[in-house]
Amino acid sequence: MEHNHRDHEHVMPMKRALDPTSHSIRDYVPLLVVSGFVGISSVVHVAAWGASFWHWMAAIMGYFFVYFSLFKLIDLPGFAEGFRHYDILAQRLPIWAWIYPFVELGLGVLYLLGVDTAGLHLATLLVTALNVTSVAIKLAKKEVFMCACLGTVLKVPLTTVTLIEYGIMGLMAAAMLVR
Repeated sequence: MEHNHRDHEHVMPMKRALDPTSHSIRDYVPLLVVSGFVGISSVVHVAAWGASFWHWMAAIMGYFFVYFSLFKLIDLPGFAEGFRHYDILAQRLPIWAWIYPFVELGLGVLYLLGVDTAGLHLATLLVTALNVTSVAIKLAKKEVFMCACLGTVLKVPLTTVTLIEYGIMGLMAAAMLVR
């Protein structure tokens, strides 16, 4: 009985905090700040290493994956727990939740190093498609949950914003693949 009581205390505040009707722009400040860092870093990167459209896309993707993975790695156990609640692969293969931030970090580093291979773009496309699918399923069920995209340090709601950000990364990977 004690265990159920603690679970109830943990779930109730989270559900109230994630009620979509109670969200304001303040809930997205962490995401806006990290996105700003991605944008600034990408501009600096392109200015220093080359100003082509493809360099700019690779820089955005690289910094996006590196920054987002770093927030996940700050509290890897917390991230893994949260991620398993909505990622369809992590639900079936729990180790994926522990590996995922390293995959994201690897993708980011490879893009920043200027790697431009079909394998990298395909891997990115698969990872982002998995994210988009997982989030879309959770949103379609109208389940509210904290997004693990910024780990447990920065709390943002799981919304269509998550769909859009990973969808854009997937579209960029697809564009780089077919160019």
